[in-house]
Amino acid sequence: MTVVIRGCVLALAIPALAAAQSGQNKVEWNLRLNETRGPIRTADVSPLSQGAVSEILGGPTNGSENAYLLYTRMGPGARGPALFTLPVEHYYVVLSGRMTVQIGTDTFTAEPMTGVVIPANVPHSVWNADAQPEAHLETIAPASSRDLLAMVKPSQPRKVENAAQYIRRIAVPAAKDLKPGLNGQVFTNRAMGSANTVRLDSTMPGSGGPATHVHRFEQVYFFVEGSTTLVYGADKRKASKNDIVILAPAVVHTNVNESGAPERHLTLLLPQPEDGAPADIEFEMKVK
Repeated sequence: MTVVIRGCVLALAIPALAAAQSGQNKVEWNLRLNETRGPIRTADVSPLSQGAVSEILGGPTNGSENAYLLYTRMGPGARGPALFTLPVEHYYVVLSGRMTVQIGTDTFTAEPMTGVVIPANVPHSVWNADAQPEAHLETIAPASSRDLLAMVKPSQPRKVENAAQYIRRIAVPAAKDLKPGLNGQVFTNRAMGSANTVRLDSTMPGSGGPATHVHRFEQVYFFVEGSTTLVYGADKRKASKNDIVILAPAVVHTNVNESGAPERHLTLLLPQPEDGAPADIEFEMKVK
């Protein structure tokens, strides 16, 4: 069965860190490690004429304690790893082009701003069947090993009941419909069966997140449109399209759109707080 869905996806890349694995009991995955220090890293978005590469923007060895955060680019006709499983959840958000995804024995096509949720131990694979490049953001959470490839297990196709439920379009509000605040559109969260939250936040000029605050969990932003001013501890930094921001627990932060155009970013809560636990803990900053 082939289904066409409009929406978003996730991706990643690494050059010399993890060479492609091959063999009967291994999965081949072209991974590259982003070695930028600090909370903001920029994804390599140069188009690929062939092949596929996943850039690890964050993981246990480079800034994220709770997830592998990957930006993946696939050239025309390129494939990601062959059918495999992970012991944890795997999220994709398509950013550009069209991604084909196999879940069990079913195949779907996801366009930009389509998300895919792969539960633990479900066989899956992605590729680019089009003549244009494709890019997506991937999140693998929790990061249960410092060796990503050790988590990956080759698999055979098997029927997954109602596989279409894991393909979800992310609504993108029009600029004219934006209100003050984040205008969040949830892709997945605990209420939808995931331990983590993935959502799209959109801000209008002059607006942004709540007052400076902290979390007990890790939070990540990936910017898909426009730019924002990020308060990070005692500093202010600019984050723009294709930047990822990794906010460790207890880091004071907020963000405000000081540009003249709408800004949009994917927000991840890793993990989402349990019911009843506060998400934002307000933290007043005073300068003497």
